[in-house]
Amino acid sequence: MKRADMVRYGTEQLFNAENAIELALCQSATLISELSRMRMEARLSAVVGQDALDSAADVILKLTEARRAIVQTHGHLNDVKVQIGCGAVAAGDVEKPPKPTSAGMLQPLAVAAE
Repeated sequence: MKRADMVRYGTEQLFNAENAIELALCQSATLISELSRMRMEARLSAVVGQDALDSAADVILKLTEARRAIVQTHGHLNDVKVQIGCGAVAAGDVEKPPKPTSAGMLQPLAVAAE
């Protein structure tokens, strides 16, 4: 397998991991929202289900930590890509944020710059 193909395959696996964490965050947030909504609709005391809500909130915190770690992994793997002599490899359909210029200002988006 060529290096560029390995990088492309690794990039796909990274995106899959990033998306899995993001989806878990979304679904966990929905769970918390729905638990709270159902409790209110059932006119139950806020005491009911507090332990479950605490646990679900802890899941959000841990998933946020996992998201931070996968973002760091993304950066580290970009460094590895450069170390093994691969340039930019197109993969995925997600837009990246603009990079800071040497003056520290963000470059304008292509659409806004036209």
